[in-house]
Amino acid sequence: MDRYMLVQHRDNDEFKPIGDITATIEMVAEQLLSPKHRIPIVSEDVEADGVILKIRRAMRRGDPKLLEEAIEKYNKLIRTYRKSGVLQKNIEKLGKSGMGIPLAFSEHVLAQSYARSVALEVDALRKYEAFSNNVYGELLPKFTSKLFKEAKLRPDQVFVDLGSGTGNVVLHAAIEVGCESWGCEMMEKACELADAQAREFEARCILWGLKPGKVTLEKGDFLENEAIANVLRRADVLLVNNYAFDSSLNARLIDMFLDLKEGTQIISLKSFVPPNHVITPRNVDSPVNLLRVEEKEYFSGCVSWTNAPGRYYVATVDRSMLRAFLDEH
Repeated sequence: MDRYMLVQHRDNDEFKPIGDITATIEMVAEQLLSPKHRIPIVSEDVEADGVILKIRRAMRRGDPKLLEEAIEKYNKLIRTYRKSGVLQKNIEKLGKSGMGIPLAFSEHVLAQSYARSVALEVDALRKYEAFSNNVYGELLPKFTSKLFKEAKLRPDQVFVDLGSGTGNVVLHAAIEVGCESWGCEMMEKACELADAQAREFEARCILWGLKPGKVTLEKGDFLENEAIANVLRRADVLLVNNYAFDSSLNARLIDMFLDLKEGTQIISLKSFVPPNHVITPRNVDSPVNLLRVEEKEYFSGCVSWTNAPGRYYVATVDRSMLRAFLDEH
């Protein structure tokens, strides 16, 4: 059970307890209750005295007693639904749907985990040198959800995030897709916050009755990490947020791709394959010859460092192009 201090922060960036309570109540009603069972919570009918309507009325009037009454009404309803098995039945349905956890639901759980861990010390992440390989930036959930769907990532597959920061995307893949999810990060503070967020995430999933995929967060240089080298041989989808990586690091990364299995997809913000690349006798030994790349576009609200649109790349390991060239020559 969560406990909240019912205060209103003047700073819009601060955690808003009442907003989180309301969002949680709405999420439970929308995702875990049938239309019949959600009526006492979401009904706009004044006579029905719906929980959400009551909370809004309490906030409008500045009436803490009415707010407590609304929350207590919700808690009693949920205790009844838990006892009758309604909640567990619907949670199990989500897991068996084959569609994964809906984005709105997974995003809410992730936001709760982030607010109680990373957000408390997020300013410390801004101390890393600008324009270096260690600059910090995040891909946002609506974008990563789109990437998972485009890659057709499944619960029985393996996802790896190289340069995973505070673990946001690793946790997102684990909860929305349910797959085995790995990350590797070398920035000390980011690793510390990733561990804190992973612990909070695990507790949140237990609280919600969710069973995410197995999460593994590695620390250190992903170029030198033995566990990462081993899991890359099994990886189905690999994410590399290489937006700020220099050419030397990108080149060393390409060498790691030699061990990837056929069909592995590599998602990146800079292409590992040069524009208009063609296999020739002079470059026949280059690892980029194993990659078939597709350029795509993302729109506003997809990354943390800008609201502008941009491009990303999906490279697929496809050795047939090199085999065809060698057969002809």
